[in-house]
Amino acid sequence: MSGCQSLGLDTGGKLEQLATLIPPDTTGGRTVLDGAFSVLDALAHADEGLGLTALARASGLAKTSAHRLAEQLVTLGAVERCSHRYFVGQRMMRIGQRWQPDPVLRRCAQRPVHVLAVQSRAMASLRILHDNRLRYICAAVPDGHAYMPDHLDPESIARTATGRVLYAAQPPGEVALPDCWTQREWRELRDSLADPRVTVVDHQDAVPGVCCVSAPVWWPNRTCAGAVTVSVHANELPVGLPTLLSRIAVRIGAALRQLKLK
Repeated sequence: MSGCQSLGLDTGGKLEQLATLIPPDTTGGRTVLDGAFSVLDALAHADEGLGLTALARASGLAKTSAHRLAEQLVTLGAVERCSHRYFVGQRMMRIGQRWQPDPVLRRCAQRPVHVLAVQSRAMASLRILHDNRLRYICAAVPDGHAYMPDHLDPESIARTATGRVLYAAQPPGEVALPDCWTQREWRELRDSLADPRVTVVDHQDAVPGVCCVSAPVWWPNRTCAGAVTVSVHANELPVGLPTLLSRIAVRIGAALRQLKLK
């Protein structure tokens, strides 16, 4: 299937062990590696980055320790410093991309998602909701098409077709549903997902000039495995795209059931 680029989650370089930076700091029983990950974890929750004082507070480290570790991580490329603020660096992004939220799901979905991208001539993906963020299981983009940016906050996510499917498919009370839709609208959407042919459409609700259509993929126990989505640069969805998408969603679900039987 030429002309389509798969975006798997296996890019990235080697990780040199952070523990080799400097010897362990036995003060309070905390190692340097513990401190380094405290810095990285604090930065991972700060989309706008953190200044040194805020970084020390968020990581629970003394200011001198936070500064020393942050600068060492900058040297390694794991952290970036810009205008006296620290951000997660490119190296951590590459390493993080190797994390696979669900290798089994990816194995079952990668080829169908690639087929969907080729046949729809648009970006296709399978994503899950993790920590109120959309995470890619796999994606494919035809040559010459733009990669779509991610939405970061729950309300923006919930305005997308993907987000609506994933939030609505959660068991009642398991996650807080964003307020951009009423409780009645969430209930009606959840009920509609019982139809195996259902699709949810986003008519430029999230990004001007971009329409999306999404459908749930189900595990054999009827919990939601993820949402398969096609995003097109158009004012309206192409005729037949929702039907194609629902067939692909059913195909991935069938592959998951077959895997369960083995």
